Amino acid sequence: MTVPAHSLNPSQRLWYARMVVAAILADGQIDVAEVEFIKQVISIIEDPKSKTAILKLIETKQAPPIEPPPQSTPDQLLAAIYLELVLICLADSDFNSDERFFLKQVATSLEFTDSYIKKVELWLEEGLDWKQKQMSLLPANSGLHMGEVPLKEFNAAQKLWYAQLMVATILLDKNLDDFEVQFLKMAISFVEAKADKITLMRHVKNRIAPSIEPPPKFTQNQLIQIMFSVIQVISADEAISYAEQTYLRELFETCSLPAPVHQALFSWCQQGVQWKSSKNALIHWVRRKNA
Repeated sequence: MTVPAHSLNPSQRLWYARMVVAAILADGQIDVAEVEFIKQVISIIEDPKSKTAILKLIETKQAPPIEPPPQSTPDQLLAAIYLELVLICLADSDFNSDERFFLKQVATSLEFTDSYIKKVELWLEEGLDWKQKQMSLLPANSGLHMGEVPLKEFNAAQKLWYAQLMVATILLDKNLDDFEVQFLKMAISFVEAKADKITLMRHVKNRIAPSIEPPPKFTQNQLIQIMFSVIQVISADEAISYAEQTYLRELFETCSLPAPVHQALFSWCQQGVQWKSSKNALIHWVRRKNA
C-alpha cells in the first residue's frame, strides 16, 4: 500500500477501501496477488460495521459502485489512490477490458483532465510491458504464476530453505513493519520441524538474518518463482539500494541460476522499481477539471 492511510479521515478511508475492493472485483475474480491489498485495506478501517460491510462485499464478490470521493480530499491524495488502483488492476497475471473500463470510469469520476488521463495511460502501458517481461521468464502454458510460490509442492527441506530465505531478505534493513511481521509468520508457519521454527523466530526477534546455503533441489521454474517473491519484498518500497543489489546478485549465484536468467531477473527488478517510483511525479503533477 503506497497511499498514506494515516492521513485519511474515517470517511476517506471507507471510500478508499470501497474503491480498492471495486478494483479487485473489476474482473469478477480475486487473484492471489490481490489478497494482500485486501488485507491491508481492511486493516485501516476502524469502524466494525464498516469493516463487516467491506468483508461482505469481498465474500459475495459484489463490486461496490464507483462513487465520488469525500469533499475536501486533496488532489494529490486522489491521484495517489487512483494510481494504486492501477497497480491493483495490474497485480494479477491478466489485465482485461473490464479493468481498463473500470479505471476510465474512476478517472472520470475524479474529474482528472484529459491530458492527465493520457499521461497515466502511458504509465499504465509501461507497467503492462513490465508485467509481460515477467511472464516471459516462465514457459508459456506452464500453469505457473509469478508471485505464487508453490509451497504445497515443497518437501520439508525446501520449505525450511524458503522460510530462511524470506527471513534473511526481510531482515536486510533490520526494520520490520506490521505487514512484514505477518508475512514472516506466514512463511515460518510452513516449516515442519518445531525446532526449526523456534530458531527462525529467534532470528526475527534478534534481527539477525540467517545465512543462506545453496538450495535443496528445485526445478529452475520453481527457483524463478521464488526469486520473484524475493524481488517483490526488496522492491516493495519502490527503491533498491546497493546492499540489496549485492544481495540479489549473491543469491542468484548461490542458486546457480544461468547467467541469462540472472541478468533477466535483475533487469526486470530494476525496470519495475523505476516504473513504480515514476508514479510519484504523476501524483505531484495531478490536474483536475475543477481545480
